[in-house]
Order: sequence, then C-alpha cells, then structure tokens
Amino acid sequence: MPTQPHGHGRKWWSRAELTPARLLQGRFTGLTIVLLVLSFLANVVPPGDLREFVVALGFSVVLVFAIASVGRRLRLATVALAVPTLVGHWTLVLSDSVALRAAGFGLVSIFMTFLTLVILLAVFRDETVTADTIVGAVCAYFLLGMTWGTYYAFLALVSPDAFEISEALTQAAGWGSPRAPFTSLMQYYSFTTLATLGYGDVSPLTAVARGLSVLEGLTGQLYLAVLIARLVGMHTARSAGR
Repeated sequence: MPTQPHGHGRKWWSRAELTPARLLQGRFTGLTIVLLVLSFLANVVPPGDLREFVVALGFSVVLVFAIASVGRRLRLATVALAVPTLVGHWTLVLSDSVALRAAGFGLVSIFMTFLTLVILLAVFRDETVTADTIVGAVCAYFLLGMTWGTYYAFLALVSPDAFEISEALTQAAGWGSPRAPFTSLMQYYSFTTLATLGYGDVSPLTAVARGLSVLEGLTGQLYLAVLIARLVGMHTARSAGR
C-alpha cells in the first residue's frame, strides 16, 4: 500500500470537526464554558451576599453539565453525589455555621475530585485525537485547578493560619474567612501553583498546606507531560497504521 508523502498525512482531526457548530456540540464543551464563566464570576463580582448567590447559582449549572458530560454508566453515581453537593453548597448561602460550612466545602471538594477523575479517564481512554479530546483535556486541566482551589479554601476555613497572604493582596482581594469553596484568592493560589508560577504573595505555612501545594505543582507538570506524550503517541500510532 503506497505511503503518503511526508507532511501530507491526515491531520489529527478534520476541518469539519473544528467548526463552531461541531465544537459547541462536543461532550465537554458546555462544561468547559460553564467552568470558565464560574471562575470569572467568582473573581469579578464584589465580595458579599451577591457573589455567594451568583457562585452558588453558577455551581448549580456546573452540576447539570457535569451530569450530562459523564458516560451513562457513571450517570447514576454522578447524580447521587451531585444532589447532596447541591444542597450543601446552597446551605453555605443560608447559614453561618462553621460546621455546616465545613460540610458544604467537603461535599464540593469530593464532587469536584470525582468529576475531575471521570473527565481525566475519559480523555486518556480515547483511542483517536479529536477536537472533543482536546476540549476535554482543557476541561480536565481547568478542573484540576478549581478542585485544588476548593481544598485550599476548606483548609483555610478549618485552619485560618494555614496560609500567609501579603497585605497588599489581602486588601485587594478583600480576604477573610472563606465563605464559599470557589474563593477567588484560593483559586488564584491554586492556578499559580498548578502552573508553578510562584509569585510569592501567598505562602503555605502548615505542613498540610505545604504538602497540598507540592502535590498540586507535581500534578500540573505531570499532567502536561503525560497528556502531550499520550496525544503524540496516538498520532504516531495512527500514522504508522496507515
């Protein structure tokens, strides 16, 4: 069977897959967009009751898209986790109890961990590289940052001395005891740690905070390395098969 000239093989995906209509119909596109919107709202809406309500509403939409994004075999388990998580998250808006807040933060963290693992497995299980695979990989990376951010928010709630934050950043972010898992400052710290930027304006002080930070930094680097190796490997195997 004749081989195609070098540089003229079939691309990883067809142009038809890259049209806006096809991308919007992708399995992970809606969830990715909603996560981006939630992150944006958590940072731009001023601190207070309005931001708590907006974030709670946005997270409710995330839960809906999460249920739609997982496969049929995991849908029942996703719903079983999503319902108590939804109740716990809305409890944060209505209650000032530290115990209820800790429970709500914990439920959100567990659900986000579950969702992240499901999306990761779906991305790495794909046998061919498609536009949906790329969107799913972006979604998984974004979920990693947001999930670790909920861990840090939970830690800051139960251990207020876990982090040292610069005075200028404290004033700019209106930092206080976290009132929602998607706290803008902890999300900021999470993504700078995931990307190993290390600005130095937030420092982990306790052993747990330092341990989580190291694990997230390693996770971010390993994810990118393994993902790129996986995508290149699939493309090479596909080219060799032709």
